[in-house]
Amino acid sequence: MKIPSKNYPANRLWDEKVFSMPNIPRGSIGMLAVLRDILERVKRHNNPRDILAYEGSDSKITLDEACVRLRPMHLVSKSENGWVLSKESMIWLESGDDLYLAAFLCANIRFLAEVLFYLDTPRKSTELKEIALREYGLGWKTLSDINSRLFWLRQFSLVEFQEFSLQYSITDLGKEFLQNVPVVEPNQIAHKEDVTEGEEILEVEPWAVAYCDIESQQLSMRKQSIGYVPGNITDFDKTIIEYLNLVQVRTDYKAIRRYAKENYNIAPSSLKSFMSTLTNMGLIQRQTDELYVLTKIADEWMNHCSKIELIYCIHRNFLYVFERLNELNEQPRTYQELAAIGKVSYGMDKASIEEIRKRVNIFKSAKLVRNSSLDKFTITQRGKLLLTQTVFQKRRLTGTIENSEKSICLNQNESLFTELRLSSRDSMNPDKFEWAIKAAFEALGFKAIKLGGAGKTDVLIHAPGSPKISFSVAVDAKSTASGSVSDSLVDFDTLEEHRKKHDANYSMIVGCAFQNERLIKRAVEHKVLLLDVEQLETLIKRHLNVPIKTSSYRQIFDKAGIADISFIESDRQKIVEFGRLIKDVMSCLISESEDPITEGFLFERDIYRSLRDRQNIIKLPTIEEISNILQFLSSPIIGCVEKTKDGYYATGSLPDVAHKFAFYSQNCSEDKV
Repeated sequence: MKIPSKNYPANRLWDEKVFSMPNIPRGSIGMLAVLRDILERVKRHNNPRDILAYEGSDSKITLDEACVRLRPMHLVSKSENGWVLSKESMIWLESGDDLYLAAFLCANIRFLAEVLFYLDTPRKSTELKEIALREYGLGWKTLSDINSRLFWLRQFSLVEFQEFSLQYSITDLGKEFLQNVPVVEPNQIAHKEDVTEGEEILEVEPWAVAYCDIESQQLSMRKQSIGYVPGNITDFDKTIIEYLNLVQVRTDYKAIRRYAKENYNIAPSSLKSFMSTLTNMGLIQRQTDELYVLTKIADEWMNHCSKIELIYCIHRNFLYVFERLNELNEQPRTYQELAAIGKVSYGMDKASIEEIRKRVNIFKSAKLVRNSSLDKFTITQRGKLLLTQTVFQKRRLTGTIENSEKSICLNQNESLFTELRLSSRDSMNPDKFEWAIKAAFEALGFKAIKLGGAGKTDVLIHAPGSPKISFSVAVDAKSTASGSVSDSLVDFDTLEEHRKKHDANYSMIVGCAFQNERLIKRAVEHKVLLLDVEQLETLIKRHLNVPIKTSSYRQIFDKAGIADISFIESDRQKIVEFGRLIKDVMSCLISESEDPITEGFLFERDIYRSLRDRQNIIKLPTIEEISNILQFLSSPIIGCVEKTKDGYYATGSLPDVAHKFAFYSQNCSEDKV
């Protein structure tokens, strides 16, 4: 019986569609026959542990495993009594109309009807993969997802394969079918409207708002990874409800493990990870080795089971949740931008795209964010309402880096560290990485020139000072989309030519990461330093904390291969000790100023004995070191200590010293020169 096209299933929203085709055995009887057999078994309520075996296929799975694979497409669902067919599956079984099933799959799976659309012109599978990546942002690494779609479409006789050209094309039946199913074009994804635009109030239970009303210190101590959640992330709340219901009836862990295996085909290790996720969310707690119980927060949430309030629980316990929402409130951003900002400004251990994607998908499912373009996301009206009634962590690091010659391509609200991370992966715009590297080394005190062009190095840096102690480095900036620089991207002979042309002392490559063993080996052979973005960021952070002279960095450049930035630690430590000694000597003189015996006058040995007797002295200085500090503090430039025949005495306070340093620092800044 043929189903009229007007009765075809409604098309799900693009973001709600699944990525994968039904992963079932490919028997010699054909995929449609295998699928029909599986669904008929479900209809008959066969034992879910029955083994499914089909001639022509080595794959042997249980009926339960097959249903787990079919559930995301909404072909089956799980009830209290076991697996049941969806309405659409029943219609297909009863009608035998394979085109109805094809329409149902197109309505539920991304880039299936779209494959038909683009096969109006014969194409190879590689061309379809490129379209999926370029036009739809589907980051498939291999051809398997494309090939599985083509395989199913051939089963429906909607597509044919031309062996001589290795091309696929739509059949006449496919053209007729395509007229009756909706196709999502790229511009429809890129310009989605905000479905929450008219909302004026976001109702959130008071307990959820109060739960997240915590101090900034607590916010910064939240966990990094949200952890494992089984099933489709868009339905994460439903999955959590199921398991909380199990815990609520005081089901022991063994029973939960059986349930997970039978209903979700979840391995024990995965279940353990999920239970840890629920624990970290503050929803369950372990009472004994085998027994979990609900927390008060879980009890509160289960009164309404609101997805928004569940996200409040996530925000309370995990870093960079509502903070990421606030970043999208400032401007649309990509996964990569959000990951870089999370690492630089919110304490994430690494710029994990996976963690960002998980947070974005959770927010999208609650309609707090949406796609503003193919690869960027922005906040919705609902998301803006949420930000007005919650507490979130502020950026740890803000500010911009200005370039007097040319814009460095830093956004107003982006830091140099963020720009370094983003531009190191932007291989389409290498200039951005070069300008960021220039700014980075200027922040370290180097003179830096961006050159680029044929026969020139990308960036040339100079350590200021006398030619006898100064040095220069020819820097090759390597931005890669993959995030890792390979040996195939490096021409060591050219690097040597650049070094000689600019009369530089050293050659260096700066990139996102260096993991290629052959590259590292060749870098050592050609005396080239490899400095990754993480190391460069660390150097700048340490310099901002403890500034050292640029000549100290020569110790790093003297060794080829992967940079070892620990070489400069001894120089940094000397500066730290020098600063500490200034404080100790000034404190000693100030404390003695009221003494009726000394009248505040002390010589070097007096200060030494006084410091020796103090319990809080980390390292006792030498007489020579004390003498150097006194000469420094008594110089006309500082003028906080004076020398007489009776010894040294304080003429100012510690704040006076700090004020002098701040004054000179301000006057040495570029805008004062």
